[in-house]
Amino acid sequence: MKKMLKENDFENVVWDFLFTYRQLLLNGNLHKKVDSEAYQKNPATWNTVLLSLETGVVLGLAKLLEENYFGREFNSPELNQISIKITNMRNSLIAHNDLSIMRNRKPFIEENQLTGTDIIKMIDAIKNRAIQYQKAFGAKIEVQKLFEETTRNAMTDLDNWLKSFGIPL
Repeated sequence: MKKMLKENDFENVVWDFLFTYRQLLLNGNLHKKVDSEAYQKNPATWNTVLLSLETGVVLGLAKLLEENYFGREFNSPELNQISIKITNMRNSLIAHNDLSIMRNRKPFIEENQLTGTDIIKMIDAIKNRAIQYQKAFGAKIEVQKLFEETTRNAMTDLDNWLKSFGIPL
């Protein structure tokens, strides 16, 4: 059962969701630069940033699923499995150190591996539910438009940020 949200609460949850989406965009586009001179000069820093963004995406999605704002069950077995994997990764490796899993991490990670495609499918599913809620709430924000703006702004901001280092990419 989904939590009932007030309009302001809905907007706050959407802004939080957009932050998670922006982390996904930044992570994906930074991964495309790992063959660059900038990466080669600072791999430890880049890897820290990339892992932090990946962790942020999983935590952001887990929070949405955990709080059950948009529902955690889907009409698709694939989405339900992705939801379980997100929750498992969050609970056992990211937010908590489950020592039994930490000792034997490889099978757990293989069983709960999330691909970029998995994450995009989950984001799309939650975004579609947010659009439905927006209409039901008569909210002042337009979820689809905000996602389009976030995509555009994140890419422009990332390009400007990377250029500021003055290292060829």
